[in-house]
Amino acid sequence: MVREPHHERATTNDPRLCDNVRVTKVGPFELIDVPPLSEPRMLVALQPWVDVGSVGTMALTFLEETFGGQPIGELTRPGYFYDFTRYRPTLFRREGKREVSVPNTRLHHARDKDERDWLLLHALEPHANGDEYTQGILDLCRHLNVREYTLIGSMYAPVPHTRPPLASGGASDGATLARLREAGVRESNYEGPTTILAGITTEAEKLGMISAGVILQLPAYAQLERDYTGLYALLGYLDKLYGLGLKLDQLHGQSERQTTAINESVADDARLKTWLTEMEEAYDAERPADGPVEDSKLSPELESFLRDVEGRLE
Repeated sequence: MVREPHHERATTNDPRLCDNVRVTKVGPFELIDVPPLSEPRMLVALQPWVDVGSVGTMALTFLEETFGGQPIGELTRPGYFYDFTRYRPTLFRREGKREVSVPNTRLHHARDKDERDWLLLHALEPHANGDEYTQGILDLCRHLNVREYTLIGSMYAPVPHTRPPLASGGASDGATLARLREAGVRESNYEGPTTILAGITTEAEKLGMISAGVILQLPAYAQLERDYTGLYALLGYLDKLYGLGLKLDQLHGQSERQTTAINESVADDARLKTWLTEMEEAYDAERPADGPVEDSKLSPELESFLRDVEGRLE
């Protein structure tokens, strides 16, 4: 079972209070006891912009659990970037004492079966000082000698839950782009609103890093707090892309149970049944991965519904 997202958890003990702890300041971040690294890859899940169904966040957590990931850094002053009336702190009790977990961007380190180093960044999109936040991540990449920066996540789209989730993305170099294609990721040609972190991909190239992205498309009519079908699909893409050797049988079972529940909901809704048929036909016609083309055959009613979903997510 995948744990809850990291940004709402507090650490059990503050390692800075222990002896012989190495603390390093890098821009707005504080790094604690970073082990020796060999050209690590950084995977980034960004909430809330491209993390519908918590797919990117859960994928990082799954990798941390699989490879024994450990926290190694976070923002020293998260309130400088975040509005805590929008990302709410969480009050909880530990051993009878009240504690508060403050939303933050947190960095973990893991080492896979092939002894490759991974930096797993649970990023919260900033409400203020976005340029400094972006520069801070770039400073982290430079300081830790990151070789590849990859944004992972998910967005809603007019796709059916009865088909395997599509993934779109890209890469800054030909070899990585070829690997993405071999893994089944379609090249993205998206234009439109984005996050301030999008600038990292351009700046990453100036630092000699490879930048890439893998974004899933999930059905807009089945909005789930934790989408296990999306999680199973995203980890499958990453497994093919990087040869991680992941064991996903349990997730596959969770995905199938979730699909059964959605099937039951659709069966009770005549309008959804009609829309599902439309989306299946569009999917099977191999439409572009980044959304319907301008002359798509989706009904005006379905197009209106999808625009409404997009409006609520802005």
